[in-house]
Amino acid sequence: MVAAHRPKPLDKQDICRKVTAHLRKAYAQSVPKRELPVLETLLYAICLENAPMAQADSVYARLLNAFHDLNEVRVSSITELLPMFVDIDEPDWRALRIKSSLQYIFESNYAFDFESLKRKTSDLAAKQLAKIPSLSSFVRSYVLQHCLDSHVLPIDSRMHAALVWLGLADAGSTPEQAADGLRSYVRKSDAELFCHVLHCLATDPKRQRAFANVLANPPEKTADPIGRLDLLLRRGVVGAGRSRSRKSPPPKSPAKSASHKSAASKQKIAGPKSSRQKVSGSKSAGKNGRHPARSPQAKLGSKKRH
Repeated sequence: MVAAHRPKPLDKQDICRKVTAHLRKAYAQSVPKRELPVLETLLYAICLENAPMAQADSVYARLLNAFHDLNEVRVSSITELLPMFVDIDEPDWRALRIKSSLQYIFESNYAFDFESLKRKTSDLAAKQLAKIPSLSSFVRSYVLQHCLDSHVLPIDSRMHAALVWLGLADAGSTPEQAADGLRSYVRKSDAELFCHVLHCLATDPKRQRAFANVLANPPEKTADPIGRLDLLLRRGVVGAGRSRSRKSPPPKSPAKSASHKSAASKQKIAGPKSSRQKVSGSKSAGKNGRHPARSPQAKLGSKKRH
């Protein structure tokens, strides 16, 4: 007896590789090289989380230029820090993270120097970062990846939604759980590029609407996630489930089109008859001594002639 054919399970490693290639081609970007100290990398990651890169660059530069030094940022109140994040999401939460991080590092070292983190192993550095109050898993992983070259995936909530849409993460997982579950499928040499282009997709204003409600209403698992991604990149998708161009009108139903054609044909047939009725009606009106109502333009023209 011939065994029943079973569909081959999706290879997540192959999907991650193809996702990286498609997104790199779509956004035509390489990973930007930023030679920042550990502390400034941490502050930049707070600005970058769930925000487009250009917006994060602007906010980070504004933060450094508006104050004399980092100690002035540390002693400032949340209210004084809020104007730095006025054009970015969650400004109060970002201001709190900036202030808490600077306070912790200053109390630990009595200086704004966090370069000692590079001399630790990835596990010890992760434990050290976990002690900083209000610091998210994205910021911790971003610092570990960019400063210690650790094999981790910085995934924020918007990137997590994009992974759920691609079928690479579960809707019930957290961004940290999704990153841990996907790390073994992304090679260390590709991890930084994978996270960078995924972040570009997740924060793209033209396409992020596709991931808006994906956690509450996860899409059906498809056997071709790369095809869905390619359609999203080429045409744009509104909604999390179906792919359709916004410019193309919805298809007309056959019943409506048939009724429209029949009504048009009836109008063509009745056309000469109706015109004859108008002509005869005007003649009868002339015989009775009555004239049809004239438009305001005709009245105005008669006044000018008089």
